[in-house]
Amino acid sequence: MIKRLLLITCLLFADSVYANSYGLYDFDNVRYEHSRNTTDVRSIASITKLFTAYAVVMSQVDLNEKVKVQGKAGGRFARGAYLERSELMRAMLMSSDNLAAESLAHAHPGGYEQFLKDINWHLGLNGFKETKIVDPTGLLPGNVSTVDELKEFLFMLRKIDIIKFYSSEKSYFIKYLPPKSKRTITIQLKNTNPQIFNYDSIVLTKTGFTNAAGRCLAMLVEKNGVLYAMITLGNKDIRQRSGVINDMFNIYVNHD
Repeated sequence: MIKRLLLITCLLFADSVYANSYGLYDFDNVRYEHSRNTTDVRSIASITKLFTAYAVVMSQVDLNEKVKVQGKAGGRFARGAYLERSELMRAMLMSSDNLAAESLAHAHPGGYEQFLKDINWHLGLNGFKETKIVDPTGLLPGNVSTVDELKEFLFMLRKIDIIKFYSSEKSYFIKYLPPKSKRTITIQLKNTNPQIFNYDSIVLTKTGFTNAAGRCLAMLVEKNGVLYAMITLGNKDIRQRSGVINDMFNIYVNHD
């Protein structure tokens, strides 16, 4: 008990240092265990890719179909190559590959612009008034949301196994054939969230970083049958972001 009180005191003292917006939401008890500025609209960087994955799933396209790698963003795959949607989803969610995200948007039924229309239509349909998606990668600062709306979106994703599985994989090897090549290339993907190697209760995760957004992280965590959303936006660096998450785990999730 004393240890927990000391941890809470430290966390409250650190509020002026930690992220401008964060929240640990307990879905069983329907309440925040700890939160700050949960209605602030902030840029969300590559957390955007969860919305891209959602749009792919909702479009009911064939995930085994090979689609063209295309777009302007950087990535691990050669432009012009063809990979299964599922492999692009994996690269996008696990290692935050921007070109994979763009390729999925271009391969969306109706094309890139229809992808943007469809995902924002879904957001409106589900009552997300502050969340806007302007590109599939999160590189543009116009991709915005709030802690409040992100935790509701994470709750929606709890039933989509492919997003949970790909986002929480630690590592994976993908083999593919670059254009005009007779030899396949093997690429190792690694999860961008260092917390995935520290905690076994993370069931969905996505990191993010841009100058406009700072360091961000959104996760679903399940511990002792209780489902939590953990979100932190606007951290100045990875160390600060990890500090927020570690405190949430140690004080509220993993406490005795």
